Amino acid sequence: MRLGIDATPISPGGKGLSLFLESFLDHIVGSEAIKPAIVYVDESCVAEVVRRWPGLPLMPVRCRPALLWEKVFLPRRATRDRVDVLFTGRDRTVCEPRRRTVVYLFEVPNYRADMILKSTADWYAKTVALLARYAFTSVARKVTHFVVSSKSTRKDLISLYNVPVNRISVIYPGIHPQFHLPGDSDLCQKARRHFTNGKPYVLHFATGDLRDNTTTALAAFSRVLPRLGHDLVLLLVGVRGQTRQAVEKDLVRFGLADHACITGFVEGDALRLAYAGAEAYLDPTLYEGFGMQLVEAMACGVPVVSSNVTSVPEIVGDAGFLYHPMDVDGFALGLERVILDRALHADLAERAMGRARLFSWERAGREIASFLESMNGT
Repeated sequence: MRLGIDATPISPGGKGLSLFLESFLDHIVGSEAIKPAIVYVDESCVAEVVRRWPGLPLMPVRCRPALLWEKVFLPRRATRDRVDVLFTGRDRTVCEPRRRTVVYLFEVPNYRADMILKSTADWYAKTVALLARYAFTSVARKVTHFVVSSKSTRKDLISLYNVPVNRISVIYPGIHPQFHLPGDSDLCQKARRHFTNGKPYVLHFATGDLRDNTTTALAAFSRVLPRLGHDLVLLLVGVRGQTRQAVEKDLVRFGLADHACITGFVEGDALRLAYAGAEAYLDPTLYEGFGMQLVEAMACGVPVVSSNVTSVPEIVGDAGFLYHPMDVDGFALGLERVILDRALHADLAERAMGRARLFSWERAGREIASFLESMNGT
């Protein structure tokens, strides 16, 4: 079997799919699954890829515009290069019937598309969202196999797109090793000095994505604040552009203007620092295909107060308190219990770190490589 790997999303400082593919390559290099193989990379990133993975069988390509690359040029290249199985994290590529496609999928496009359609996005963004949802129907019907990030995503593929269960495998992704760290009081104090002028804080990501459910987070925090003490603040991370104006208006509405700190996008050491100083991670999310930030918080020993929907229960397990996404009283109660009961806080922190160890790229890379090797016999 000749394997093709679409690594074109990899780019310096890349997020999401780029980080997934980087971590995947870190742990699959040397596996029999990529002997022989072709790894497609963006021609602008060849030098960096060669430096990081010397000896990788690279095929530099031009992959812009992305839609044409995914739907037209990539399937043609796979045919020309006599690839038997193409592994990709893109959800718009179909190589069948002459070649087989294995798609790694974090989540189905429905939720994001629905949120865009309900938002104030312009007509172009809404048109793209509609087309993406429509196009995925064909992809779901034709591709050979899906490897998905959670049982929840598997359920969505089955219920929304009628994909047979024997065409779906669940392999949980990992998180960066930098997030696996024990509680450190010095790091905690450093985080508080950096983000909140030394005050203890609850962490929430308010990126403007409607799934963040930030209004519920603010309502819950405002409700519980009088019982927790006014030194506690809410740290809102990822606030950018027009989102900041909306968040600041909501802070005034909920009486939190003097009890919140806002920062923009953070990554790397700064992101680890944000987790390390948090008393709790508050995430009343409406939808998660996997929930990477939940696992990152848990790996840093931060108790989680989150939703009981989609993939969250299977990811968090008993390492936090989970409530209906609109249950403001529930989230307020969860915060109160976590912050005031220090024995409970310590217990949840230990459980969180233990739970997070289940999600490693070493395991994910090994399982994906094993699955791809098994394609030889199918």
